[in-house]
Amino acid sequence: MRLILDTQSLPCAAGSNFGSADRLPTEAATLIGDTPNESFFSAASIREIVIKHSLGRNDLTVDPRLLRRGLFENG
Repeated sequence: MRLILDTQSLPCAAGSNFGSADRLPTEAATLIGDTPNESFFSAASIREIVIKHSLGRNDLTVDPRLLRRGLFENG
């Protein structure tokens, strides 16, 4: 199955350095972690994370450059 991650789930799915995986519903975490499934994200999600980060939003404390690099380096 192909999954597209939204702006809120992307940092959580990326790992503990970017967001709390326990913020994901159990079913979502299971689907993302299931090896046959492929996870994708939109460039628009990265852009939205950049905007939220630049506004100093408390609900998203991830560094967008590190997130983007980590996502691409880890496939």
